[in-house]
Amino acid sequence: MRTKNSFYNFLVSIISGFIIPILGFAKVRLFIDLYGSDINGLYLVFIHIINYINISEHAFSLAFRQLLYKPLADNDRSLIIKIFSGVRSIYQKIGALMLVVGFVVALIMPIFIESSLPTGVIIGLFLVLALPFGLSYFILPPSLLIIADQKEYRISIWIQLVAIIRMVLMIIVIMLKLPYVIIFVIEGLNVIVGNFVAYKIAIKNYPWLKVDKSIKTNADFMKNAKHTLIQRLAFLAINNTDSIIISRFINLTAVSVYGAYNYLIEATLRIVHSAITSPINSFGNLFNSDNEKSYRVFKEYYEFTLFFASVLSICIFVVLDQFVYIWMQQQSYILPLSISVIFALNVFYLTQREAIIIIRDANRLFIDAKKNAYLMTLVKILGSLLLVKALGITGILLATLITYYFIDLAYNPKLVFEKVFKVKPIEYYRVFFVKLVLAIFLSYTFYILYRSQAVFVTSSLLHFVISLVILGGSVVLILFIVYYVMFSSFRDLVKRGLKLLRLR
Repeated sequence: MRTKNSFYNFLVSIISGFIIPILGFAKVRLFIDLYGSDINGLYLVFIHIINYINISEHAFSLAFRQLLYKPLADNDRSLIIKIFSGVRSIYQKIGALMLVVGFVVALIMPIFIESSLPTGVIIGLFLVLALPFGLSYFILPPSLLIIADQKEYRISIWIQLVAIIRMVLMIIVIMLKLPYVIIFVIEGLNVIVGNFVAYKIAIKNYPWLKVDKSIKTNADFMKNAKHTLIQRLAFLAINNTDSIIISRFINLTAVSVYGAYNYLIEATLRIVHSAITSPINSFGNLFNSDNEKSYRVFKEYYEFTLFFASVLSICIFVVLDQFVYIWMQQQSYILPLSISVIFALNVFYLTQREAIIIIRDANRLFIDAKKNAYLMTLVKILGSLLLVKALGITGILLATLITYYFIDLAYNPKLVFEKVFKVKPIEYYRVFFVKLVLAIFLSYTFYILYRSQAVFVTSSLLHFVISLVILGGSVVLILFIVYYVMFSSFRDLVKRGLKLLRLR
């Protein structure tokens, strides 16, 4: 595994992962204050719908990269060209289909959205966001190759720079009180510009991709894509139905409150997800070139994800409600402590889960996980519908918790350990529950200590920020000491990191 490339990917992910969400928090608050909740709601609805329309991008890109791991490890350029040529043809067809679907959805959008905006404005705003996603399919394939080759940092740094410029421009537009349509235009341009920059960099690194355009589609790609598409559909069903159910069974105010909490969680998870998944393509290469050390490397990597999961879940539990209140400045946004508890548990699971999912997908086991994806979707949606009436937002979150802790936890780790590592998953479950109990204990301890300083914490925004820094630093330090003393795999991980730093 080319550890140096993974380190660069990780570094770029961490830096951009912090900057973009911080700018995003400022942008959301300013956007609502100037343009109002209706425009903000319209913007969010459009983004969620486009996520469904754009479902092929994530699913097909994973299938493409998975096929490339072995030929990249073997430096088999002829096979790479064959796979790439077929995928490029498929992506062009998908892009054309996406453009047509975007136009159709835009035309029917006003029927389903209650807004004081004219029909033409709603259609135009949706097209401004949707069309760039369709156009991007025509230039995506080369950048997927550079990602599979563990050189993602070469394009990520530019894509993230474009995203940061996008946020800054949006904030400037809002502060100048310019028409909100400019925000939509900036969002669309971000997609086109970011993907075009990635395309130019990839072509520069792999100029030989321009040859042999006549090769037909690789059948393995379509087979993989079908199964990764199912996984992506399950992800969207689990994570993008909450607002719809809340609006139907509670009210739009509850959607706004839930959205504020969920925005913080999603922003946090994006930071960690970028950092944790940065070695995904390294694992793809590892399992196609060096199976002997794969289990040892996995154990170190899993300690890495568990450490992140514990830090995040502890901090989220301790400060979630206070953060949202200080951010939104409305008493109605304060929810019961049970909400923070469930959010923290879900964040812990989702973060540590990435280690298993990366190994699963690198070994094409997403094909075996198809039934689990169906079952998770069914349990999540039915659970939400059954619990929302009695428990409100808490019921929605409980349905998510049940889906992950009782369905997913019982399936994916077992699948990976038995089929990849050829061992029973008992060691995984032991480590998981030990770290979970440790995180719960430390969460309660830090909560008591933090809330004992409530007068200082809430006296001003500066004091709140100072308290967050102190809390985060303390959690990281205590967890690092505990993990290093108690867990040998974590010590191996630290030694690997120190060795990498010395080499640099």
